[in-house]
Amino acid sequence: MVDKNAVKAPAKVTVRRSQDETSAAALGIINAELVARNKKTAMLKALRLSQEQSQEKPVKKAASKKK
Repeated sequence: MVDKNAVKAPAKVTVRRSQDETSAAALGIINAELVARNKKTAMLKALRLSQEQSQEKPVKKAASKKK
């Protein structure tokens, strides 16, 4: 018979980090996303402005009178 106490399960690995480390990591992620969003916004704005300049507005013809 196998003794139940002879086989031991490996201990669970627990990672304990301080709240300051977690907060710093979260703030780092948030700041990186903010920088990326601002960069994308600036790029899209420049693209939109360049497209607006290249497009000419069509001239509307005067409506003809119907009898």
